[in-house]
Amino acid sequence: MPPIVLDPINNGTTHTKSYNFVPTNAHGTHGPTSVLQWKVTVTTGPSNGGTLKTETNWFTTPIGTCLVSSLPADNNYYWGQIVYQKKPEAGGGTWVSGSNKFQSLP
Repeated sequence: MPPIVLDPINNGTTHTKSYNFVPTNAHGTHGPTSVLQWKVTVTTGPSNGGTLKTETNWFTTPIGTCLVSSLPADNNYYWGQIVYQKKPEAGGGTWVSGSNKFQSLP
């Protein structure tokens, strides 16, 4: 199972232009992670589709809570997901987690 965003939950909301997204590695409790680096993106379409609205820098730390800044805060709906790269021994490549649709509130 790939990483997932727990908060904001699907059909949830954020408030203001910055929000602490809570992602997790679904296999984090099953031994070492296969993720080399990861970031959170906010887009106008699911699965990292549509227009990119904001993103974090790449993290090399274990997947966990991170502050996402520059949210639109315009009452519209967006999708948050984790973009991650697997370690070469785990098959390599860039992958996208499932997306959570949320409303970005002022």
